[in-house]
Amino acid sequence: MVANWIAARARILTRLGTGALLWVLCCASPAAYGSEAGEIEALRSELAAQKAQIEKLQSALDAQSKLLDRLSAQAQPAPVQSVLTAVETPSASVSGFKFSGDFRYRLDAQLRSGNEVAAPLQNVRSRYRVRLNVDKQIDPRFQFHLQLSTGPSSNAITNDQDMAATVAKHPIAISEAYIDYRLNAKVALRGGRMEEVFADNTRFLWDDDLRFNGFQQAVRVPLGGNSLGLTNLELRAGEYFLSNPGVFVLAPTSPFVAAGYQPGGKVRDANLFHPGAILHGRLGSGWSYQILATAELYRNADQIQLGSTAAGSWAVVGSAIGVALPYGLNGTGNATTVPDGARYNASHFQIAHAGYRLERKGIRIGGREMPAYLDLQGSRNLGSGYLRNAFMATVNLGRVHDAGDMRLLYQYAIKDANSMISQFTDDDLGTCSGVNIAVHGFRFDLGLTRFLQFQNLFFVQDPRRGNDPARHFYVPLQRGANTTFRYLGQLAFSF
Repeated sequence: MVANWIAARARILTRLGTGALLWVLCCASPAAYGSEAGEIEALRSELAAQKAQIEKLQSALDAQSKLLDRLSAQAQPAPVQSVLTAVETPSASVSGFKFSGDFRYRLDAQLRSGNEVAAPLQNVRSRYRVRLNVDKQIDPRFQFHLQLSTGPSSNAITNDQDMAATVAKHPIAISEAYIDYRLNAKVALRGGRMEEVFADNTRFLWDDDLRFNGFQQAVRVPLGGNSLGLTNLELRAGEYFLSNPGVFVLAPTSPFVAAGYQPGGKVRDANLFHPGAILHGRLGSGWSYQILATAELYRNADQIQLGSTAAGSWAVVGSAIGVALPYGLNGTGNATTVPDGARYNASHFQIAHAGYRLERKGIRIGGREMPAYLDLQGSRNLGSGYLRNAFMATVNLGRVHDAGDMRLLYQYAIKDANSMISQFTDDDLGTCSGVNIAVHGFRFDLGLTRFLQFQNLFFVQDPRRGNDPARHFYVPLQRGANTTFRYLGQLAFSF
C-alpha cells in the first residue's frame, strides 16, 4: 500500500513539476485519496482555477498599462495649459501629499563679436535648475500646490542657477504656492503665486519661469454637436499684483520721482489685468485647432522699469521681499525716455494678443508617433504709436515621450521695442534684450529614457532699431550690433 502511494506521488510530481512537491508531501497522505485518478483530477482543477485567476490579473495589468500610456501621452505640453485640469503629474504620495519635480543641467553659450555699436559678448557657463512640487488634495473641490525652486533673487525670469560663487551654497525659494477651487468641471478659481493664466511655453509673451501673485478664473463652455467642429470655449482672466509701494505722500528725493511720479502725491500699485478666451475645435480625424484672443492691461507699468534700475530696485522690489538688491531686476530691453532710464518710451502697455494653432496627431514615422503643429501669434501695444508690434511663427514635428523619441522645432520671432514688457518675456530667445529683436530659433530633443531628455536649442538674434533722441527713444541693444548667437544644450530629468 505504501509503495503504491509513493509511486502515485512520483507520477503526480512528474506531471505538475517540482513546485508542487512540498504541498503534495506535506498536505497529502495515503488515506486522503481514494484513487490516483481522483487525486490528479483534483489537482488539475485547482491549477486550472489558479491559471484563470492569473490570466485575469494579467489582463487587468495590461489594461492599466495602456491607460497609463494614454494619460502620459495626453500630458504633453499644450499650446495653452488649461487651469481647469491638473498640470502636474505627481509620482509619489505620502499621507496624501504628492511629490514630483525635475532636474535640468545646462550648458549655456552666448557669443557676439564686438564693434563700435556694442561690446563683444562671450559668456559660456554651466547652469542647473531643480524644482520640487508638493500637491495636496484638501477635498474634492480644493487643492493646494507648492513649488520650491533654485534661482537668483535678482532675476524673475529664470530658475537657473550658475555653477559659480566658488563653493558657496545656492538658495532655493518658493516659486509657486496657490490653492485651486473647482466649483465643478467647468468652473475653476485659483489664488496665490502661479503661472500666468495664458502661459503656453512658446517663448512669445511670457518666459516659462515667470510667476505672478494674484488670482485667476476659468470657465469652460462646451460647444459640441455643431457642424463647425467646435468643441469648447474657455473664458479666462487673471488679476496680478506687481508692486505695493505703500507711499501716500511722495518725498522729492524718492526714486519714484525718476519714474514720473509727482512729489507730494500718492504712488499707487502696479497691476496687470489679463482677460481673454480660447476657442477649441476639430477639423476631421486627427486635426484640431485653437484660436486665442486676449488683452493685457497694465497699470503703472513704469514701476517695472524702475525696479530694473539700481536706485529703484529697493523701492519696488527690496521693500517687499526684505532683501536689498545691489542691481536692478534683469530682463531690460524696452525703449526708455533717457538712456538706462526709469520710464518706458511707451506711454502705456495695453496689449492686444491673438494666436492660432493647427495640430495634427497620429502621424507615425519609423514606427514612432510624430505629432505636428503650426503656431502663429501676434500682438500690438495700443499704448504706443510706433514700434509696437510683435509676432512669432513656430513649426514643430514630433514629441519626446519614450527613449528614442525625437522633436524638431523652428521658430521666427520679431518683437519691437514698445511691443511688450521686456522684463516678463523670454530671456533665451531674447538674449540681453527681451524686445527690439528679430530671432531665428531651432530645437532638437532626443529621448534617452522615459524620464530623461537631451535638449538642444540654438538662437540667432539681431537688434531691430537704434536710438532716436528726437522721440526720446533709447534702447540698451541698438541696431548695428553684430549678431548674437546662443546655444543651450541640456539634460532634463523628471521624477
